[in-house]
Amino acid sequence: MGKVFFKEEQKFGSRWLYISMGIIYALTIAYFVFALFSQFVLKEPYGDKPMSDNGLLLTVTLVMVVLIASGYLLFGSKLIVQVTNQAVSFTFWPYFRKPKSYSKIDIDRFEIRKYKPIIEYGGWGVKRGKKSIGKAFNVSGNIGLQLYLKNGRKVLIGTQRDSALLRAMKKMMENS
Repeated sequence: MGKVFFKEEQKFGSRWLYISMGIIYALTIAYFVFALFSQFVLKEPYGDKPMSDNGLLLTVTLVMVVLIASGYLLFGSKLIVQVTNQAVSFTFWPYFRKPKSYSKIDIDRFEIRKYKPIIEYGGWGVKRGKKSIGKAFNVSGNIGLQLYLKNGRKVLIGTQRDSALLRAMKKMMENS
């Protein structure tokens, strides 16, 4: 594994993301609780064109599964980046658990750069941009470590600690 020069753990979300998603989730749940209450407790079909009881239960179940899964993927995701004297590696849980690693002998050059997440990669997460810009692994912000590999591929890894990551990368590449 080698000596660790840098380690960073990032998660999705800002306060506004949590607030907005919390409101959306709460309103969605409240709507379906009201529909269930109306149809099953008050025995009044809900809506202008009411569903059958089974249809409503199935819909509520599917919506809850989607809410739980999206909440888990959004709020449970974690990008962990590490630079050692031998390689830069990262995991992006739950998308992949086994670390992806790029040995210093595979790296042609690198830079810390500002990028446009939505325009270049279509947002945040595990993203594939155009072939000319490669893959991105990010959770927020617009600063990342751009790796130019000797095989011609490009990989961008988002960071919130660009200065520390740059120092660690220089140290790794200079270390023999």
